[in-house]
Amino acid sequence: MLQKEFTKYLRNAKLLLFFIVLFGLALRLLFFEGMGTSDDLAYSGYAAAMHKDAATDSLENTLAVRTGIIYATSISYRLFGINDFSSVLFVLLTSTAGIILVFYFGKLLFNEKVGLMASFLLSFFPLDVVYSTKLLSDLPSAFFMALGVYIFLYSELKSKLRYGIGYFLSGIFIGIGYLIRESAVLIALFFIAYILCKKSIKKEYFLVPFGFLVIFVLESLMFFAVTGNPLFRSMASQQFLLKASIAYNYFGRLDFPLGLLHYPWLFLTNSLLSFFYIFVFIAIGYSLIYRKKEAYNMIFWLMPLVLYLSFGSASLSQYIPFRGVDRYLAIVTMPAILLLAFFLTEKNELIRKAIMPLSLILLLLTSIGTVYLREDRNLLGNLKSIYPDLEKLDKPVYIDSRSIRALDYISGYKNKLDAREYPADLNGIRDSYLVINQDMINRLRGSAKNTNFFKGFPNEIDNPPQSWIKVKEIGKDGKTITIYYVK
Repeated sequence: MLQKEFTKYLRNAKLLLFFIVLFGLALRLLFFEGMGTSDDLAYSGYAAAMHKDAATDSLENTLAVRTGIIYATSISYRLFGINDFSSVLFVLLTSTAGIILVFYFGKLLFNEKVGLMASFLLSFFPLDVVYSTKLLSDLPSAFFMALGVYIFLYSELKSKLRYGIGYFLSGIFIGIGYLIRESAVLIALFFIAYILCKKSIKKEYFLVPFGFLVIFVLESLMFFAVTGNPLFRSMASQQFLLKASIAYNYFGRLDFPLGLLHYPWLFLTNSLLSFFYIFVFIAIGYSLIYRKKEAYNMIFWLMPLVLYLSFGSASLSQYIPFRGVDRYLAIVTMPAILLLAFFLTEKNELIRKAIMPLSLILLLLTSIGTVYLREDRNLLGNLKSIYPDLEKLDKPVYIDSRSIRALDYISGYKNKLDAREYPADLNGIRDSYLVINQDMINRLRGSAKNTNFFKGFPNEIDNPPQSWIKVKEIGKDGKTITIYYVK
């Protein structure tokens, strides 16, 4: 009888998980972001270049050597063609799989109830919803890193697999996360904290770095075959980081030393983070005050990584802080959600009757509202609309460099436009078309406002001469795209 009741409950739990996953997927598709205007265009170009003659940048770029995201996107392009959905399919799948993974994390470390609560929270966590349909490396890298941690903890608590195969697989999946994005290696801080807490080291633990090394060596052999340098990825990534650190003023942070507090500031002010993380830090305080040891593993994961993002260096040769962007915190989403789920499912009467229901209502409403109010969905919409008109132009077309990249993507990397980047002086342009993509130009200016190298655009971009003939204009509210003919 008890066995039947348990089986019935288990089936209900899996059914609930199924509906939670559907809910999370529906939110992600409803608020579909699509191709952006920065790193995602670069990833797309590199992925397309793997199976067709696409014009892309030099390989000596930290984005170009992230083979995990590029190969996965290339496979998607082969299967479904080059479009907004195929571009983000891999990221969407890993984001959705994360909802399932966090359930099994909760079940392993706490109980099934915590697992269901965690999967529900992650299904509408705004950071995950927004970045699940952007071609960026943060979410998929964080997923595989988390999968590696799960397999490690499962091997510690449950698994009876022989020869320590679980520990080895843990390193393999962390290595896959590294292929997608280098920050996956920061999970080493969790393992250090875990070992220090246990005050013992099992021989099986060495299989985790061994599994990672297998992936690292395989990638190094690939780069050796292509470039003759097995450490090409590390060198290219570090060189690009050094150049970027010179060009950008503290990577979007405030000046030193206030810049060190940028990530704590994000927790309080960023709409994709703040509502959730206020409760997450309450959950951490609760776990520490009441000595909830079952929550410690997640604290060992979250706190060292947040501290390193805040104060650590992204470079191995000199101190260069991490960029101050919200999506970098994807590597701690899993432990944060689990800690919050554990707190909200505690049997304390105040939590159960008041804090839990009110928190869920607040988080659900603010999360959906935050995602709904974002204005950066479908960033290439106007450019897609005007592309057929640009195709008909039979003379050189001058436009900003980022829009040229976007037009390459929109054309499926079959762009036949004679598109050229703005020269320093527009007075020499004759018998040509000039396109002003106001939104793209504003974004370039915004991202470059702290740089030493950005020289700006010619004055005529903001004040078109009367001699220019307006051919077409679409868009509104500072997001217009205008085609001019210059005699």
